[in-house]
Amino acid sequence: MITPFKDGRMELSMKKANVLDQAALKLVNLTEIFHMIYDLFPISRADLAKKSGMSPTSITRFVNGLLELNLITEAPAEVKKVGRTATLLKINDSAFYSVGIDIDSSYINVSILNFLKQNIINKRIRTDISSKFEDLLDRAYELYLQALKESKLLESNIKGIGLSVPCIITGPELIKLDLQIQFGESNLYDLLAEKFHMDNIVIENDCNAALTGQCVLHPEYNEQSVSCLAVGSGIGSAFSYRGSIITSPERSVFSEIGHTVIDPKGMLCACGNRGCLETYISKGNLIRRAQEHDPSIILFEEIHSAWVKEMKWARDLINDACTYSKIAINNLACVYNPDVVLVCGSNIDDYWDMFHEICEGPQLLFAPFRNKLKIIPFFDMSQSSIIGVSKVVQDRFVKQLLKQCVSNNL
Repeated sequence: MITPFKDGRMELSMKKANVLDQAALKLVNLTEIFHMIYDLFPISRADLAKKSGMSPTSITRFVNGLLELNLITEAPAEVKKVGRTATLLKINDSAFYSVGIDIDSSYINVSILNFLKQNIINKRIRTDISSKFEDLLDRAYELYLQALKESKLLESNIKGIGLSVPCIITGPELIKLDLQIQFGESNLYDLLAEKFHMDNIVIENDCNAALTGQCVLHPEYNEQSVSCLAVGSGIGSAFSYRGSIITSPERSVFSEIGHTVIDPKGMLCACGNRGCLETYISKGNLIRRAQEHDPSIILFEEIHSAWVKEMKWARDLINDACTYSKIAINNLACVYNPDVVLVCGSNIDDYWDMFHEICEGPQLLFAPFRNKLKIIPFFDMSQSSIIGVSKVVQDRFVKQLLKQCVSNNL
């Protein structure tokens, strides 16, 4: 019997769909087993089968695929039990490496991280932000080469690069609004791809990256809703729900709290509006306000010195900055209703003695959030940002490997 062309085409399409469905299911299961090993290692095949509900045969097939990819290793259990010694599966921390770069208004920070997102080596320099971004990237590349040499790694060991920057990103490649760093219309993706000879590239706002890094360092945040407030050269914010950063479809920053207007007749902000929150809290604007009391002040350290000496204008200035920061925390709470607000940034890192009141003093919270909302500081936002962008880079690379494994008839 000859099958009509139309019916034959339909039959072929159904077979193709069935193959695709099977491949998709295998990918889901392989991904689940990989993440289970990553989160719970060392773990035995038997425990994987119990926790996943998959058959021992399926577990063996998936584990063998991950071993071939060199993503995991196996070793006998250190504690012997009666009978046969179990073989435990572990993550191969040297399976591959990623590079994280954080560029702020005063420094460049470059790190190489292993597969467990542990910092292998870090290179950091202070920089003159008046330089072109291409020049800053040249300096970042020099730090990267130094890090490679000192860690004795090859460029082939590096499988991706992430860049954290304090800017509004309106797409995967371009930065349109740059209030702290002057990028112009630079296509950052092309610049990084050309300079570092890689195609697995992630470009992320520093607050989003820092919050992602905190979710790596504190897995409990992956089960909560978390807001982040960054206070330093600029004022930034981010929000995550169960470990996922909330952004717009265009990947722009979801929350630019620094440019919410506090006083429409206030100080002119770099964005063009008056009285933005940033004009009351950021370092540069605090210097400008301090100059109204002492025109000789040009460095933030001089404000700190006056504060230590208990000069009234300095105490009032910092008290106001802390108050407006608490207002920002309350606004984040009212908008997102988070379980936790994390506070970070160079003001927290460098001048905790002045700004600890943001987290430790009485809060200005809407009544339902009092005695419920946790306000927690964290330090070294730069390293958290680097861990965050590295996570995204590594997740992308692993996803490609797992797809390849399934396509090779796992």
